[in-house]
Amino acid sequence: MCLSTVYKTSASPENLVLTNVQRIECKDGTILLTDIMERQVAVEGEILMADLIGGKVVIAEKLAS
Repeated sequence: MCLSTVYKTSASPENLVLTNVQRIECKDGTILLTDIMERQVAVEGEILMADLIGGKVVIAEKLAS
């Protein structure tokens, strides 16, 4: 099983969004993250980088206008 840790802006502890992410869905500018316990976090933005071997995903959060 491949799980990832998702961060905002850069892969550093202070930017952590969610760990043990099993599913990432993108729709209409929203990223829906689901972890192995089926908890979900929704973030408006886009995926900047996904390192599937390293288990890291970095997202850019859309700023409110």
